[in-house]
Amino acid sequence: MTAKPFKWPAAVLGLAMVLSLGAGSSTGYAQDKGEKKEKINKAEEAAYKNVLAAQNGDPSARIQVGEDFVAKFPMSRYVGGVYGMLTTSYYVTGNTDKMFSTGAKALELNPDNVDVLALLAMAIPRRVKSTTPDGAQQLKNAETYGHHAIELIPNMVKPAAMDDATFEKQKNDELAMSHSGLGLLDLNRGKFEDAKTELDQAVKLASSPDPVDYYLLGKADAQGSYYNDAAAAFEKCAAAGPLMAQCKAGADSAKQDAATKLSR
Repeated sequence: MTAKPFKWPAAVLGLAMVLSLGAGSSTGYAQDKGEKKEKINKAEEAAYKNVLAAQNGDPSARIQVGEDFVAKFPMSRYVGGVYGMLTTSYYVTGNTDKMFSTGAKALELNPDNVDVLALLAMAIPRRVKSTTPDGAQQLKNAETYGHHAIELIPNMVKPAAMDDATFEKQKNDELAMSHSGLGLLDLNRGKFEDAKTELDQAVKLASSPDPVDYYLLGKADAQGSYYNDAAAAFEKCAAAGPLMAQCKAGADSAKQDAATKLSR
């Protein structure tokens, strides 16, 4: 089962870009043996300011300034964060191939970029099948990304300009994306109890739960004979989103099963 794509709230992904760009300098320049202070490249700094100014704007504009930056300054200490912003921007615009390629570049520079890890952990299982060329490896990568993000997120350092409540919300949303991806992987493997656990975490942690996650949770519940839970999940999915018709049918079926079969 490959879930139909659903765009996570722009505010959630916008915060992810703030964190990615804020952490962009962590890749660093290679300093000389004397550990001399880095020279400031005024053109680079000006270009990076343009990237920061674009982070809350139109995704196409973000992509343009981001791609211009990495083309002109491929060795910049900021380039890892810019690749993180591009990964999110390509996701928002539906360009899967570019999302995957820029995400890989971001993680090559910083394997601990939790924003990219969480996004790819969620997105890959929704867009890749085991029969896709290199699909098995991509799905394996998604599982690795999801587990690694969950390990890292509790220890994230809050940006100085971000308040505590916003930061906790961002961490929970990234945890939700990670659990969502792991849940779909488990569901596709027939590991329904594990899928239920992961997807339950996804909808509980998300500031604005993804209707697709409720749909997947309903499927996992139904397969595990949790018919009442399945009906509740499907009903929440049926309230909004791209799967309203399927979720309404799922809720009706789960209610009938709860009335006629042994439910857990």
